[in-house]
Amino acid sequence: MRYFILLFVLTIASSSGFGQDDANSLIKKWGDSILKKYEFERDLDARNDMLLSFNTFSRLDADPLNFIEFGSKVYKISQKNNDRTAEAAAWSYYGQGYRLMGNYTKALECHYKAIEIATKYATKSQIAYSYNQLGHIYKDREENDKAIEIYRIANQFSEEGVGKISEYGPPMNLGSIFLNKGMLDSSIYYSNVALDKLQNRNENQSIFIPVILGNLGAAYSRMNKKKEAEKYFQNALSIVTNSNFTSPRTKLGLYFNISDHFRRNLQIDSCLFYAKLSIAAVNNTLFSYLMAKPAKTLSEIYEGTNSDSTVKYLKIYHKSNEVINSTRVTQQLQMMAFEEEQRKLELEQTRKEAQARIKIYFLVAVILLVSLFGFLMFRSNKQKQKVNLQLQKQKQEIEITLEKLTSTQSQLVQAEKMASMGELTAGIAHEIQNPLNFVNNFAELNTELIDELKKEIEPSGISSANELIEDIKANSEKITFHGKRADAIVKSMLQHSRKSSGQKELTDINALCDEYLRLSYHGLRAKDKSFNAEFDTQYDTTLAPINVVPQDIGRVILNLINNAFYAVNERQKKDKDSGSNPRVTLTTRQENNRVFIEVADNGTGMPDQVKEKIFQPFFTTKPTGEGTGLGLSLSYDIVTKGHGGTLEVVTKEGEGTCFTMGLSK
Repeated sequence: MRYFILLFVLTIASSSGFGQDDANSLIKKWGDSILKKYEFERDLDARNDMLLSFNTFSRLDADPLNFIEFGSKVYKISQKNNDRTAEAAAWSYYGQGYRLMGNYTKALECHYKAIEIATKYATKSQIAYSYNQLGHIYKDREENDKAIEIYRIANQFSEEGVGKISEYGPPMNLGSIFLNKGMLDSSIYYSNVALDKLQNRNENQSIFIPVILGNLGAAYSRMNKKKEAEKYFQNALSIVTNSNFTSPRTKLGLYFNISDHFRRNLQIDSCLFYAKLSIAAVNNTLFSYLMAKPAKTLSEIYEGTNSDSTVKYLKIYHKSNEVINSTRVTQQLQMMAFEEEQRKLELEQTRKEAQARIKIYFLVAVILLVSLFGFLMFRSNKQKQKVNLQLQKQKQEIEITLEKLTSTQSQLVQAEKMASMGELTAGIAHEIQNPLNFVNNFAELNTELIDELKKEIEPSGISSANELIEDIKANSEKITFHGKRADAIVKSMLQHSRKSSGQKELTDINALCDEYLRLSYHGLRAKDKSFNAEFDTQYDTTLAPINVVPQDIGRVILNLINNAFYAVNERQKKDKDSGSNPRVTLTTRQENNRVFIEVADNGTGMPDQVKEKIFQPFFTTKPTGEGTGLGLSLSYDIVTKGHGGTLEVVTKEGEGTCFTMGLSK
């Protein structure tokens, strides 16, 4: 209590040396300096801030005439320079002045004009400011829901704009309105938003700071947080005490919130003290009509204890309340709001009529264009007939060319098959030679054994004959085994060389991989006696047969293995002293519903520019005569188009390559 009274005494002392006339004179000089700078400023946002900055300096509506006079000067500049932004600001200042004098009808008219002009010609910050000033009318009249609706529109435009004034004004006013409605959390939120924006701009001495602090104090007081409330009230009183530009309205609002705080905490003497200060702050000023709330508080406290004071303050309450809430003003405001809505409807109707006319003009233009187009089409019909004849001839030529290309493609595919078949020939011959040697050797051995058997079939040699018979049986089994092996090799060779049937069969992928790995290795060994490489197989033994075209997948596997052996052989030739062993690894595995075949080598690898082209037809890195450039291209088509699978490559130059084929089960 003592602290608050001390601050009040300091306030009276500080304000006594600075009269109202001096303040008004200083405000006018400030306004003139703003307008001089405004005429030379070219940046639109800076000009906007200059115009609106008068509001922050003029003691927060200390004298309404200041706003009307400044608005008149701004309006003259707007008419002189055809400056619609300045015109919108002028109407906002007119509206502000009339509102502060209690002429809400005239204020509403001015603010509607400001919004109309700003929406068409001004920045988003100016639009936000215009809506913000309009919201004050409904805030003063305690039409809180309408005020919130307007302030939220202002806040939306302020968030999209870059102006200083419009940035913190809407959230500050939303904090006040939510306080009036008793929505304390929302009040504290918006008040803190406004306070942060002011402090971020280093405007800690702004005349709006005590307003925000007073709202925060009132909100915490109603939440029964006495310490927090009194902290904000003390800070607000401290700023008011040290400022010569605190308006009567600001003082009234702050003193009344403090009075309400003390009443809530049953400190009646302090409550009466600050309620009377509220009335004194605006008594004998243009804002005397705002004494209604503190007068009502005083009349309620004095009721039953001091009848004279009760009657006195009831008279003040009724007189003040009449200005704000008179039936005449309410009706006029409602009529103007209705007229504004009608004006918007008329504008919307005008806009729709204009759009309808545009549509008619558009349809007429379309009809004319269609007619012109039809005429031009008729004229060009004969020319198109000639062109069609030429196109027909060209089509026939293209079809003939396409047939030749298709034929050439088939020949190239067959050439690629024969090229790979040529590589297989020596390996197949080697593979066949081994079982044939066994067949021949065991056949000769059987002949000798039969001769011996004849000699032994005598009474004395029966036991020896049985042994010879067992040997002949064993040899026959070996002959059968190797004969079947030779037969399988020949069949594999024929299957690879003949045209694919395109029919999918259940195929053992592990067996297919193993077969073509051996054929490739022995083929290269027969072709180049110096070739030597290790190969490793890592087969998934749980892999079940899958539906593929075995001839086609076999060709892909053979091509990948041949390339891998070629790569490790090339690296061995280049790096004879490297000590690395050339190795090819063939792996099968399954993941989910897919089977993967990987062919990895530690060969030369590929640079990125080669990797990008590796699946292109006729692209090869092998010397002329050693590759057709079709192997990987055909392999890619077989896997992706023929089987709906994937064929990917991972490589690093100088380290090796890994091709991964993915097939669905």
